[in-house]
Amino acid sequence: MEVLQGNQSDPKHSRRRSDAISLGDSRALDWGSLDSDISLYPHSPLAFTDVFSSEGGVLDLIPSEPQSSSDNSESLNRRKSDANEVADSKRPVRRRSNLLTRHSGEDLMRQCKKNLVENALIKTKGDRQLYLAAGFISWQDSTDAEGERRHAPILLFPALLVRVPEESRYELRIAGDTPEFNLAFAEHAEQRYEVSIPEYEAQMPLSDYFANVAQSIRHSKILELEFDIALGSASLLHQETSRPTKVDLPDVPANFDIGLAMSIANNKSLMQLNAVLQLIPNYSPATAELHTLPHTESAANLRKYAAKLAAEGLDHVEFRQLIALPAMITKWVNSVREGLNTDAISQHLDISQMTARELIRLSSIIELIDKAPSSLDQLGHGDLCYSNSTLLLRRAEHQSKLIEDELAALQEHFVLDKVPAKSQLLSLMNELGGTVEMEHDYVDAEYFSARRQFMEFSIQKPSNLTANHRRMLSQLVKVLRFRELFVNNTEYRAALGPGYKGLRTDWTVLNQTSDYARELAEVLESETIAAQIVSNWQEFRSQYCVELDVLQNAADSCRRLLGTVGTRWQTKKIESVLDHALQIGTKLNDWRDTYGDVESHAEKTPAMVLSSFSGKSRDDVVVEAQVDDTRSQINQQLESGEISREQISDTLQWLLDASTTATENELDIHAIVEHLQIA
Repeated sequence: MEVLQGNQSDPKHSRRRSDAISLGDSRALDWGSLDSDISLYPHSPLAFTDVFSSEGGVLDLIPSEPQSSSDNSESLNRRKSDANEVADSKRPVRRRSNLLTRHSGEDLMRQCKKNLVENALIKTKGDRQLYLAAGFISWQDSTDAEGERRHAPILLFPALLVRVPEESRYELRIAGDTPEFNLAFAEHAEQRYEVSIPEYEAQMPLSDYFANVAQSIRHSKILELEFDIALGSASLLHQETSRPTKVDLPDVPANFDIGLAMSIANNKSLMQLNAVLQLIPNYSPATAELHTLPHTESAANLRKYAAKLAAEGLDHVEFRQLIALPAMITKWVNSVREGLNTDAISQHLDISQMTARELIRLSSIIELIDKAPSSLDQLGHGDLCYSNSTLLLRRAEHQSKLIEDELAALQEHFVLDKVPAKSQLLSLMNELGGTVEMEHDYVDAEYFSARRQFMEFSIQKPSNLTANHRRMLSQLVKVLRFRELFVNNTEYRAALGPGYKGLRTDWTVLNQTSDYARELAEVLESETIAAQIVSNWQEFRSQYCVELDVLQNAADSCRRLLGTVGTRWQTKKIESVLDHALQIGTKLNDWRDTYGDVESHAEKTPAMVLSSFSGKSRDDVVVEAQVDDTRSQINQQLESGEISREQISDTLQWLLDASTTATENELDIHAIVEHLQIA
């Protein structure tokens, strides 16, 4: 089957960049008629919307005069099939349609062959790609005396021209679902006609897009929108002209078999070659015993195995590690359970709420335990580990300072140690309430009694009481009331614990204790566990120091489990992690019985295997078949003695290096084939 892809090369021919510029790039502003163009009858691009939007859409090139009655019948059958699809309002998306050309059957075959040959001579990737141009904007060229109109394409769909030998016809396959926008014409229209042509957005319906284009040129008397399509070659219109750089592929090694290399690279795309090289075994002599492959170890089984491992988060584990992994998982689980059964954890911590990460952090706090303040033994309180308690502590200390400042100001007027109870002060204020404003001739016995009481704790010992004395007495009552409320604050006592003693609190020591409790919570990344530790500080500290080795072994095993099942499990409950890990071990044993040890891919990971597949079922099946055929061919040559393991290994390595270089430099498989032919 002949296939035209616009970047094919031929080892005997090349076309200079200047030819591409003169014949291709000019078509951005004037899609004229080239000898290689395939002439079409008028078609609206909207008639092929389904084909354009379908992956792998196909257009059958139909001659205007079929070569034979059988061809005519076949063409009519295809047209009828398409007509029936259109008539059915519930039809599925149409992926195939007819494209009527102006050529007779023989002329169409010659014209298609001319396109194949012309594009095969292009060496630079992207030059003279075959396009189906959809929609045009035309205008009268002022420099053309004959009044010819120029036609600039709007959208260009990259296409493949494929010959179907058994039916003696050609079909056009849409290579990509996103067309290229003629940026060169958009810039020309902006600069010369002050018209902004909207760019095409992926997934936008063609009818909506062309409506936007028509709207953008509605005020222009020069530009006109034409619903038509054309088929021909052109360089990539959206790229700047640049001189192609020479790319050197690696030199072939001494132990190299050109025949094997050609047979592997033949009839494959660069993507398929990369996939095959990733999926076939390493045939180096050092691993010779690994390459007697069981019949069941096919590429399809390998892909299924890799997919199952990836689904369980094991795509990073090498296949060679899977043999011993179930036993290692059991060992790690037992080590973690031993750590959870230590007295330091089982007696003082709630295991059901502990996560895997918290267990790991718990084993690393030995230095923090050693530097614990001595006050923690007497003042340690679980709630000090919470951030809310720290805020309460700051507020309590601030209120204490305000009350002490108020009392200090009143010490200038009162002897605070002699101040009577609050009830007596309130009674005293009542007695003074009606007499401090009267003249001295009218005061009664209550006044004299109140003055005597006031003078007992007053510093100034006034002979007469005034309204100012009553105001100071009122201030004293208010401050004493605040002190009483502060000392008896249940919220402070509950959150700050035994370290809170009202105005007699040692705020420096309590802050030091609180800061340590908060640091412990931050290191453990759990306020809850830190609170449990501080609440049982003396017992936990002594047991922790004795059982430290067991805890650190458990933490190391937990890290290994997370490294196997995935770090996403580190925030899960530790019991859930252990149960999941044991299930993984069981599944690995079952999969080993089903798929084998996959020794031939021992150094690979499931992620490497899956990256070799495209995710498209049809393409992946092709790759799997190519892998199995290539492996079978190599094994036959190896068993017959036609080739050595050194030659196989070096040949495969060169192909891998060459395909990597070609991919990085945007070449294709023909660059590798040409290099092999020259070699």
